[in-house]
Amino acid sequence: MFYLAFSLGLMSSLHCVGMCGPIALALPVHQRSKWEKLGGIVLYNLGRATTYALLGFLLGFVGNALNLAGLQRSLSIGTGVIMLAAVAYSSHWLDQLGTPSFLQKGVQWIKKQLGTLLHQRSFSSLFMLGTLNGLLPCGLVYMALISSVATGGPTDGALFMATFGLGTLPAMSAVAFVKNLFSTSLRSRARQWMPAFVAVVAIVLILRGLEVTGWPILGLENREIPICHGGR
Repeated sequence: MFYLAFSLGLMSSLHCVGMCGPIALALPVHQRSKWEKLGGIVLYNLGRATTYALLGFLLGFVGNALNLAGLQRSLSIGTGVIMLAAVAYSSHWLDQLGTPSFLQKGVQWIKKQLGTLLHQRSFSSLFMLGTLNGLLPCGLVYMALISSVATGGPTDGALFMATFGLGTLPAMSAVAFVKNLFSTSLRSRARQWMPAFVAVVAIVLILRGLEVTGWPILGLENREIPICHGGR
């Protein structure tokens, strides 16, 4: 599962550059020394990964409850089906996964806080920028969060989302250093390929739920609870 998380993060990173790149470029680090700039960018991305991990931890409790009910494999299949449905829903599916109306006030508050933090120069503000950035609506983060439920527990859910955040780190760090590093055409091509990649992740989750063994990436081997017979 963690292979999937990192790959999803890596593949979605160019989309992240398009959506969150302006925030990364506006980080108050450009007047600092090279090493201070690097440290600030790392703190910002660590903040994003921390938020992702916390969200994965919370959703992991849902997965754990379903796992205890004996529904782990059904959960994996259901997660894959939901992801396939999201991909099939529209050719512009990422745009369709916008902000639910009941969350819009919260998003406006987050954006206001981001604007305030961008004018502060402390390293703690850079970390807070990342944590709030991680709460902004994003279709690909939604897909990763749905997948994290299928891990079946809070710890694995947190690790899954932290690994997803790690996958976005190279591109998001690079764009903070070099403006216009990724061309519009490159980001557009990556965006066109993302539905296909998400579909692959969805299929792997479905196969995982169908107990297709022999693939280490599926991650369900040897998870059965041992039962003792005759006192042994």
